[in-house]
Amino acid sequence: MTSETQRSVRDEMLHAAVGLLDEHGPDALQTRRVAGAAGTSTMALYTHFGGMRGLIAGVAEEGLRQFDAALTVPQTDDPVADLFAVGAAYRRYAIERPHMYRLMFGSTSAHGINAPAGNVLTLTVAEIEQRIPSFAHVVRAVQRSIRAGRITVGFAADGATDEAIVATAAQFWALVHGFVMLELAGFYGEDGAAVAPVLGSLTSNFLVALGDSLERVRASQRAAFGLR
Repeated sequence: MTSETQRSVRDEMLHAAVGLLDEHGPDALQTRRVAGAAGTSTMALYTHFGGMRGLIAGVAEEGLRQFDAALTVPQTDDPVADLFAVGAAYRRYAIERPHMYRLMFGSTSAHGINAPAGNVLTLTVAEIEQRIPSFAHVVRAVQRSIRAGRITVGFAADGATDEAIVATAAQFWALVHGFVMLELAGFYGEDGAAVAPVLGSLTSNFLVALGDSLERVRASQRAAFGLR
């Protein structure tokens, strides 16, 4: 096969696997089902992915690519409002794509195989931009908030190190991820009623603890969601 044909077969299998995961969950990621949905042979899975482990890694990678696109929200002159907007987009993706979300972040597996993960705390801001563009949306908003004087606690007056920026972004990530996982598990109901009193308040308290004022945080929150 030509390289173009090989890419086409691989892409078809990946597209089929993502569709099966979204519709039926991780148990649907079976060699025969993926091959059948892609209109190819089971051998193609081993040819293009080296087996189920490679396919699952490919599915998670595609999920992260789509996650990056979902988190691409318009940038404004208010970095804290942008942080709220990224958090809302993050939750929306997880609610709309729960099987993919769980697979990407290791809370579920397919055939006992978890998606690969790496330690983000060892990376610089530039490395995160290049390697983990979905997380880079959070890092970027945090960095801009620091530069704007909205996040000050824990940062020296002469500037913020990459290590401190990434660690603060990771705290925000943990905050939103924790809420989302509990919501997906049903602990906050299924109507989104907990978003304002739990996630909204938690995020506001987090930003105030990092040095912003409650008034400015609330103004940014209203701006993020088009409220007055």
